[in-house]
Amino acid sequence: MSNVESTPLTVARPDVWAVNNVHVRAHYQILAEAEPDLLCRVLNLFAMQYLIPQQVSVLQQDETLMLDIQLDGLTWHRAQVISEKMRNLINVCSVVLESLEAESISAERVALTAG
Repeated sequence: MSNVESTPLTVARPDVWAVNNVHVRAHYQILAEAEPDLLCRVLNLFAMQYLIPQQVSVLQQDETLMLDIQLDGLTWHRAQVISEKMRNLINVCSVVLESLEAESISAERVALTAG
């Protein structure tokens, strides 16, 4: 294959733990200490699952970063697993996960805070 040829598009990684669950639009709100590599570490959690967020917003105030991320194409279970991984990242103070699909998850809201 030459350098000019394109590689085949990879398909979204299936959630084998929750195959029959419906997909939701997940909304993450992350509060973290402002560090240069934090945004890359958070977005890498999605990249490892072959997921691309539809919307990413970052605001820095003093020594704090506020991230707002929305994406489709994952089950509620996978969204919760990713939020747990975010919470375990160094410099992350809190993660709030909510589903923007009212019919799939009945206004369930999960708040995770690092100690």
